[in-house]
Amino acid sequence: MSIEHIVWDWNGTLFGDGAALIESTIAAFRAAGLPAVTRESYQRHHTQPIPLFYDRLAGRELSEDEQAALAGHFQTAYLRVRDTIPLTRDAARSLQRWQDKGRTQSLLSMYPHDELMPLVRKAGIADYFVAMDGLRGAYGRKAPHLRRQLDELGLDPSTVLLVGDSVDDAAAARECGTGFRLYHAGRDALHARDHFAGMSIVDTLGEAVDSVL
Repeated sequence: MSIEHIVWDWNGTLFGDGAALIESTIAAFRAAGLPAVTRESYQRHHTQPIPLFYDRLAGRELSEDEQAALAGHFQTAYLRVRDTIPLTRDAARSLQRWQDKGRTQSLLSMYPHDELMPLVRKAGIADYFVAMDGLRGAYGRKAPHLRRQLDELGLDPSTVLLVGDSVDDAAAARECGTGFRLYHAGRDALHARDHFAGMSIVDTLGEAVDSVL
C-alpha cells in the first residue's frame, strides 16, 4: 500500500536544534556541578525518557532534586538560543514537495504543546499540516501520542510514514504499524549513528520524501 500521509517530528527533525540541545545539556551538567558532558558522550548515551538519559550521562541514578535542577538549567540554556534556531535546511522544501503531490502531513512532537505552536507558526509552516500536536501532560514514550493522532485523523497506519530523529520515533512507528525514516543530522545528531543499526536512515529530509514518492 502506498504512503499517503507523513507524520513529522519537530525537535532535531524539522527544527534544526540538534546542536542547541546538545550544547544546552552540556551547560546544564556544568551548572549543576555534575560530570562533564561532551558531544560524543551525549550521542553515545542518548535515550528517552530524558531522566534516564541524564542518569546515563551522570553514570549513576540521580535524585529527584538533581533531575529537577538539570531540567531547570537546561531550560535556561536552551531558551537563550531557541528563537534564533532555523528550520532544518531542506524542511520547507520537503513539506512543499509532499503537499504538491496532493498528500497530507501532520506534526507530532514531544515538545510542550503550548510552546510548540508559536514556534511552528513563526517558522511559517503551520499551513502544511492537517494536525499539529505537542506534548500535553507528563513526558513519556511517543507511541501513545502517535496512536491518538492517527485515530483522530482516521488514518490507516499502513499508509503513514513517520519521519523523526530518535530511536523512540522508530519504536513508536513499529508499535503503531506505520513506516518510518530516521533523519541523522551528522555532527549535530542526538544519537550516535550506530544506534540506528538496521533501521531506515536518511541524511536529508528530502531523502525521506523521495523514498515514498
